[in-house]
Amino acid sequence: MNRCWKRNVKSVSMLLKHVFLAIGMLGIAASPVAGAEAYPQRHVTLIVASATGGPADSAARIIAGPMSAVLGQQIVIENMPGSGGMIGATRVARANADGYTLLLHQTGLTIAPSLYPKLGFDVAKDFAPIGLVNTSFSVLVGRKTIPANDFNELIAWMRGPGRPVKFAHPGVGTLGHLATVLFAKSLKTDVNAIPYKGIGPAMADIIGDHVDLVWAGSISAAPLVNSGKVKAFAYAADKRNPLLPNIPAVTEVGYPEMAIPFWHALYAPAATPRPIMERLNEALRRALADPQVVKAYKDSGTEAFPPDQWSIEAAAAFVRRELDRWARDVRENNIQAEQ
Repeated sequence: MNRCWKRNVKSVSMLLKHVFLAIGMLGIAASPVAGAEAYPQRHVTLIVASATGGPADSAARIIAGPMSAVLGQQIVIENMPGSGGMIGATRVARANADGYTLLLHQTGLTIAPSLYPKLGFDVAKDFAPIGLVNTSFSVLVGRKTIPANDFNELIAWMRGPGRPVKFAHPGVGTLGHLATVLFAKSLKTDVNAIPYKGIGPAMADIIGDHVDLVWAGSISAAPLVNSGKVKAFAYAADKRNPLLPNIPAVTEVGYPEMAIPFWHALYAPAATPRPIMERLNEALRRALADPQVVKAYKDSGTEAFPPDQWSIEAAAAFVRRELDRWARDVRENNIQAEQ
């Protein structure tokens, strides 16, 4: 009787041991790290926080194909414009941290926290930078009827009687908005900053002679400048743009502080498992090294970040510096959201 009971106890103990082991293995399989090993198992949604056809949309579509090839699953782009890109950013900040909802955003994501204290998310805490994508610089463009033909003549005209000039920008909180305010500060003159819903409508009013100046992307500005529909006065970089070789860089005309890059980066929600982040970063790095991607960015007036800035750590450090930089500029220049 005792022997039978002991054998039964031993059998039950062995059975429970196997049950608990099986439960433990199921737990490991369901853990984020184990899930990351098989990532991705379905398509990945890439939220672009601006309208179709803009610089961010172009930057995303150029890398989406090559990244999809590396991942073995399609990257599906979903455009979510509005509120200076904050609608799309909010969507990703609140998404599951599983690598299936990503964000491509531009410089404005690091400007917004300094202008809007109640964003609904914290850029530093709610996003994990996957990697830096591409960078470009703006061109100072004016209506063709401005009575100035070079940068020095433009400055004299801006400081003349009957001003301030009407300075368009693509929306409050955008880099174009901040560049407008900082440029006016550098010149020690006032401007009438006029917000638009994107660079397209702003450029339309430049062409239509309704406003005076705007900071615009070189890829959209160059054809208009070369066809004589608008004038260009300076390129906001430390060297000239091959698309506009006759337009001086801001460093040449004495305003190096206006050499402000416009950049894009790829993000995942915070708490996305590190193996998934590394998989996405690998896909991005391989895309940026693709000669066709390099050419596509060059043709669009931009360039990929250099390889020594392709890591997750480099992207995180860059975003932190940009957050600090814009917080300082907004504070020191007393820039308000309504400007």
